[in-house]
Amino acid sequence: MNKESYAHYVASLAQRAILYEVSVSPKPGLVDRENNGAHNDMNFFTFLSSSSSLYKGLYEFTMAGINFKEKNISKLLNNIRPIGIDCEKAMFDATKGINTHKGIIFSFGILCATIGYLYEKKHKEIFLAEEVTSVVKDMTKDLVTKDFYNLDFKKNLTHGEYLYKAYGLKGIRGEVESGFKTVISKPISIIRQWDTNKNLSKNDLFLEVLLYIISSSEDTNIVTRGGINSLKYVKDTSKRFLENGGMKQSNAKKILNSINDSFVKMNISPGGSADLLAVTIFLALIENITL
Repeated sequence: MNKESYAHYVASLAQRAILYEVSVSPKPGLVDRENNGAHNDMNFFTFLSSSSSLYKGLYEFTMAGINFKEKNISKLLNNIRPIGIDCEKAMFDATKGINTHKGIIFSFGILCATIGYLYEKKHKEIFLAEEVTSVVKDMTKDLVTKDFYNLDFKKNLTHGEYLYKAYGLKGIRGEVESGFKTVISKPISIIRQWDTNKNLSKNDLFLEVLLYIISSSEDTNIVTRGGINSLKYVKDTSKRFLENGGMKQSNAKKILNSINDSFVKMNISPGGSADLLAVTIFLALIENITL
């Protein structure tokens, strides 16, 4: 595959992962094919519109990685920021101002650029998740410290800045800086194991992965919408679901619908966890797992 063909290949897998994520149903508190979760400003079709607008950016992120020639990998992060800004603009144009995929653009921009960089450096097309996330870690070293520097002197804090200052929550920046530790710890293994026995439908596999991510990640979307106490409630609820058999329970979807009802009442949407589900799917596709 030549450079452009490979960049298109990576962008198509990234877009597929993003579309898979929104299609998984029923996802507690989140937009899916069945309902809008805790959101009243967006629906399944809003996400389809948004997902369809991202391809150009995903391709350009990958090409930026392929064309990167400097030794200091952290400079690649600066190179892709303008692409991210353009990609966000395309998203907002497609959704008429609704933020559906800002977190995804950030994570996938870094991942696509990293994969492009590895393709050019290693002269191969398939990579293990750990190969990719190890480079992500190098690229984003000290990202949290750099982005959250001098908060004590800032008057108007973003949600992310406030949560870091108040509770030490690092959000998606911390996840990226760690090399997506939440994804690497177990979710990617769940998909690898499924690849050998296919004991769940694709939809149910992704639900199992999502509930594991919700149970183990510090999802700042949950705290922003429901307060700090809601994070423990959400994690405990997800852990209990998994301990009781997860998606292998005969009434698993009925239980998830009930969890959705409680999340909606509390205005909880684990959007950060949904983004990490998309990341997990994308990394599995890059490993050449058939999904």
